[in-house]
Amino acid sequence: VAVGGMGHGGRGRGLSAPAVDERSVVHFNLADIGEGITEVEVLQWFVAEGDEIKAFDRICEVQSDKATVEISSRYDGEVALIHHAVGDMARVGSPLIDILTPSPG
Repeated sequence: VAVGGMGHGGRGRGLSAPAVDERSVVHFNLADIGEGITEVEVLQWFVAEGDEIKAFDRICEVQSDKATVEISSRYDGEVALIHHAVGDMARVGSPLIDILTPSPG
C-alpha cells in the first residue's frame, strides 16, 4: 500500500521550472557632484532603455547652477529604466537609471 508521495513512481509529469532571470537590478543613483549641489537638470541621455552598457560608459549629461557634468556608469549591464526625461530636475541620491546586472555566482 502506497502512502503519501506523488504516486506514479514519485515523479511529476511534464512539469518544468519557469525560466529564472539570473540578473539583478541596480538603482544607479545620482552621486553628490560637490559644492552643495542638491539637484541638477538632465540635459541629455547617451543611453536608452534596452541598451547594453559597460562600466565607464557615458550615461547622461546634467547641469547645475555651477557646472555641466557627464555621468558615467559604474556597472556593466542593460539599461532597464530611465527615471527622468530631458529637462527634468534630478535630486542627488535619487535614481537616474536602473541597470540589470549579471548576478554574481
